[in-house]
Amino acid sequence: MNSFRFIKLPLLLVVILLPLDASAQSKDQREKIDRMAAQIEEMKTELVLLQRQTQTMQDTFNKTTGELNTLIVQMSDNISAIRRAQSSVSTNSGEAVSQVTAMGERITATNSRMERLSEQFAQLKKLIEDIPKAPTFTQLTPGNAEQLFAAAYSDYSRGNFDLAASEFKQYVEIYPSSELADNAQYWIGEILYAQKKLPEAVVEFEKVKAVNPNGDKTTMALYKRGLILLEMDKKDDAVAQFLTIFKEYPKTKEGELATQQLQQLAPELLAPPPKSEKPASRKSRKP
Repeated sequence: MNSFRFIKLPLLLVVILLPLDASAQSKDQREKIDRMAAQIEEMKTELVLLQRQTQTMQDTFNKTTGELNTLIVQMSDNISAIRRAQSSVSTNSGEAVSQVTAMGERITATNSRMERLSEQFAQLKKLIEDIPKAPTFTQLTPGNAEQLFAAAYSDYSRGNFDLAASEFKQYVEIYPSSELADNAQYWIGEILYAQKKLPEAVVEFEKVKAVNPNGDKTTMALYKRGLILLEMDKKDDAVAQFLTIFKEYPKTKEGELATQQLQQLAPELLAPPPKSEKPASRKSRKP
C-alpha cells in the first residue's frame, strides 16, 4: 500500500536489530517477529479506515454547515420581511397581516428544518465518538472498491471470518488490478489460518504471488506459507518455499528470514558449489 510505506520503517528497524546468527534464532523470537509484523499490518489497515472515516465526516460536516448557512440566510430574509410588513401596517393593514401570516409559515418550515439539522448534528457527534471502533457497513455502494475492502477488514477484525473471506474474495475477483488486491488475497490466507484450516491457507497464500508478484504482501504471504508447511510437518515443501524466497526476493525482510530458516533446515543449499579442479596436464614422454 503506497499510502503507508512510512509504517514499514519500524518493521525494518526490528529486522535490522535481529541477530544474524541463525543458530541463535529461537522459535519464540520467530513467533514474536511474526506477531509484530501482523500487528503492524493491522495498524496500517486501521489507519486507512480512520482516514476514510475522517474524510466521510468532513464531507458530512461541510454539507451540514452549508445547510446551516442557507437557513441563517433564510431566517435573516424572513426577519427583514416581517419588519417590512410591520412598517406597512399603518398604511395597509390587510396586506401587512397577509405578509405576516406568510412569514409565519416560512418560519415554521424553517424551524422544522432546524430540528432535522439538529438530529444530523447529533448523529455526526456520535460518529466522531465512535471513531476508534471499526466501522459497520450495512449497505455497500456498488462499484466502491475502497468501501468493499474496508467492510471486509471490518468484518475480519470483528471475527466474522466467513463473511470477511467472502468479501475479500469478491474484491479480488472484481478489482484484480487494484493496489489492494494482493492485500485482500493475503487476508484470505490469514482468515483460513486463524480458522486452523492449514491446507487451505497454504493454497490461498500461494495465490498472493499470482495476484501481484511485486505486491507489498507477496513475500510475507510466501514466508507465512513456508511456516505453515513446517507446522504441517512438510519440511521438504517448506524448504522449497524458503529457497524460492531466498532466490527471488533476497533483499527483502522475508528474504533474510528465509535465509535463516534454510541455515537451520538445509544449510547445504546455501553452501557455494565446490570449485572443480582442473586435471593435471600430462607431459608427453619422449620415446
